[in-house]
Amino acid sequence: MNKLRTSFGRTASLFVVTSALALTAVTLFPLPGASGGSTTTTSTTTTTAALSTATTTSTTTTLAQPNATASTGLITAGPSRSVCLTPDIPSTAYGLSSVQAAVTAFDNLTHSNVTCLSAYLLNAATWTQWVHPWVSNSGEGYSSWVAEKPQSRELVLAMGLIPSGLQTGGNPLSWESACAAGKYDSYATQFGKNLVAAGLQNSVLRLGPEMNGSWEPYFIGTTTTEQHRWTQCFDKEVTALRRAPGEHFLIDWNPNACVGNYSYKNYYPGNAYVDIMGLDLYDVGCLSPYKSLTFSQLASETAGLNYFEAFAAKKGKPMSLPEWGLSAIPSGDDPGYINGIGATVARHDFAFESYFDGTGPNVKALLLSSSTPLSVAAFRNWFGTS
Repeated sequence: MNKLRTSFGRTASLFVVTSALALTAVTLFPLPGASGGSTTTTSTTTTTAALSTATTTSTTTTLAQPNATASTGLITAGPSRSVCLTPDIPSTAYGLSSVQAAVTAFDNLTHSNVTCLSAYLLNAATWTQWVHPWVSNSGEGYSSWVAEKPQSRELVLAMGLIPSGLQTGGNPLSWESACAAGKYDSYATQFGKNLVAAGLQNSVLRLGPEMNGSWEPYFIGTTTTEQHRWTQCFDKEVTALRRAPGEHFLIDWNPNACVGNYSYKNYYPGNAYVDIMGLDLYDVGCLSPYKSLTFSQLASETAGLNYFEAFAAKKGKPMSLPEWGLSAIPSGDDPGYINGIGATVARHDFAFESYFDGTGPNVKALLLSSSTPLSVAAFRNWFGTS
C-alpha cells in the first residue's frame, strides 16, 4: 500500500487503497514448485483453520494458536512467529512513554505480547537524511523501548533503497547502475553503524519494501534489464550493511501482493542476500477492491499469498507479513481475514507478522478496537497469550 512518511518523524500513514490498486496490472505466473501454495478450504465447523470463512462470519471455531509456539526472544530466520506491531501513536506524541502506551494498549486489547515494532524510513530526500534514521534518536522512544529489553525487543525498519532525491522518473537504470557499481556502499555501511550505535543492531531491515509498486522512488522498473540491475544494487547495499561492526541485521525482501506484472524471479536478489521473504497483504482484493472476499479468494489472487508462499518455499526461505491489517473498505470488521492470516502463520515457516495499526489523514486502515469486536476476538485466538 502507498504510504507517506517523513524522513525523521513518525508522521501518519497515508493508506490509500485505490492508489496502488489502480496501477495494478497482473499477469498469470506459473507457480513455482509442485503445489500452488498452502491455503486450503475447510469447513468452519472443524478444529482446523477455517481459511474459507466468509468475511462476515464470526469466530466460533476452536483454533490452534501460533503464539503457543512463538519465540519469546528475537526474530530468527525461521519459524519464530514473533508478534510485531505498527503502533497507533499520535503524530504529536514522542518519547518512550508514548511508545509504551501504544504497545500496552494493543497488548491489553488483543491479549498479545508485542516484541517488535515496525517503523518507516522511506522519505529521506538526501543521503545525509538516509544515513541518520529518526528511530536512532532516543527522544523518539523507539530505541529506548528496545533498550529496556534488548534480548527480546527489536525494530522492523522499512528503509528506501535510495533517497527519494535520486529518483530519475522513468529511468531507474541511472541510479541502479551507480548503486550496482558500489557508489552507494559507504552510505549503507554508515547507516548500519548508526543503527548499531543506537542499540538497534538486531533490527530486521525491509530494504526497498514494495519495490514492485511504481509509486516508490526505488521502483524496480518495467524491463528485465532494469529489474536485474535493481537486484545488483540490493546485493551491494546488503553487503555494505553487513560491514557495520556489531550488526546482526536480518534482511527482509518485501514486495507487495499482486502489484504489477513483474515475475519475482526477475528481481529476487539471491539467497545469499535475503534472510526473510515478506509480503504485504491487506484485507483488500487487487482486482476487486470494493468487493468483500473470503480469505481463500484473497490468497488465491494472481501473484498473491499462495504464489508467494510457493516461491519462498522453492527458495528455502522463511516468510513474514511485514504489513497486514483490516481495511474499512470493503469488509470492515472481518474475522475471516484475521483467521486466515493466523492459520497461515501458524502452519508455515513464518519469522514474524506485523499488524498495521497506524492512523493518519485519509487513512482507510481499520484499527483493532471496540468497533471491530469479531476481529479482536479472532486476533486474540491466534496471537494472544491467554
